[in-house]
Amino acid sequence: MNPYISLIRQRSFWIPILVLALFDLCLQTGVYRPYLKKGSFAANVIRNTDYVLEKKAEFEPTILLLGTSVAYQGLSLKTLNETLEPYGEKIQSIAMEGTELVVQDALVRNLLPKFPKVHTVLHILEISTPWVDQADLQIHTLAMLGELDRRLAFPLIYEFNYNVRYDDLGFLTFKSIAYRRDIRDFILDPSKRLKDISRRKKEAKLTPWPHENTNLPSISMFPEVTDIKSCMKITNPGNGIAAPQGSDQFHKKAIWDTCALGERTPVKVEKTKEVYNYFHRLKILHNDIRQVGLENGHKIKIIGVIAPYSEIIKNWRSPDRNRIWEEEIRKIDPTTPLLDYQASLDGQNNGDYYYDLIHLNKAGMEKFSAIFSADLPSILGLSRK
Repeated sequence: MNPYISLIRQRSFWIPILVLALFDLCLQTGVYRPYLKKGSFAANVIRNTDYVLEKKAEFEPTILLLGTSVAYQGLSLKTLNETLEPYGEKIQSIAMEGTELVVQDALVRNLLPKFPKVHTVLHILEISTPWVDQADLQIHTLAMLGELDRRLAFPLIYEFNYNVRYDDLGFLTFKSIAYRRDIRDFILDPSKRLKDISRRKKEAKLTPWPHENTNLPSISMFPEVTDIKSCMKITNPGNGIAAPQGSDQFHKKAIWDTCALGERTPVKVEKTKEVYNYFHRLKILHNDIRQVGLENGHKIKIIGVIAPYSEIIKNWRSPDRNRIWEEEIRKIDPTTPLLDYQASLDGQNNGDYYYDLIHLNKAGMEKFSAIFSADLPSILGLSRK
């Protein structure tokens, strides 16, 4: 008899498979979701989506802010809403850290139908992203897609032209695979996780939007960092140099991470395969925003906003890069404005406004929000009510 047939006929072969199947089915019910590690991408996407829906009864937006951590950290919803209040408009954020365009699309298709009053989407864009766009699915992208509508996630990863592997499909299909690292950490230190969960439940929820940047450290705390080369040397986590006063090792590594990204980002630009793929993905996202808007009874206006970056990577700004952006946005929809704020924080105090090369700190958020808010009524074509 074939040994494989003999094996699967044994009861002992099926017992562990049945246990694993029951364990995964238990996880599929969502019973573990409240215990996900605080700060993980899966926990973040659950917290932020649940929060904006929870606040809908008291704060239903007419404008949505969409983007990655650059938008999440870089704009103050408090400042924007204070500016919009006299016009009878409300802005809510569904921007989240680490969200590639496919996750932003999943967020839009999950949340926008629930906000029928939204008539405008402010999409915060990053000038360098098309040249470093990912062909393979990253763990954090799979983790976030898995916590949104997975029925939607499977066709999306193909529509967005990812190189889909069997382990990617397994990650989306089985929670026991998706949560394996999280569960391992829980088992290794359950008391810490339970304390985190307890503190999380006690956190006061004072604002109707999910986040306001409180990061105080800045690049200017590292005055020797003047370019990518010096940044890689001075902020390297393994160099044994202590972080300066006001900073810490997490901040130091964050700067180093963005410097490493800066080192990989080409200064001389052209339309590569990655660039074409990025704008293919952006077109899908913008088309889906407009489609959901029509289903909600609105012809949604999308406004693209190019966010500011540190002057240390000023060489990312170039006429060629701007030209490619303008050309590709026009191809998607010629009515979409592309507002350029790359130089909005330039000047002597530029380093005081940045947590790392890409993300603003609290002071930078306040400064950029004040600049953007001053322009916002005219951008939106608003008149006081």
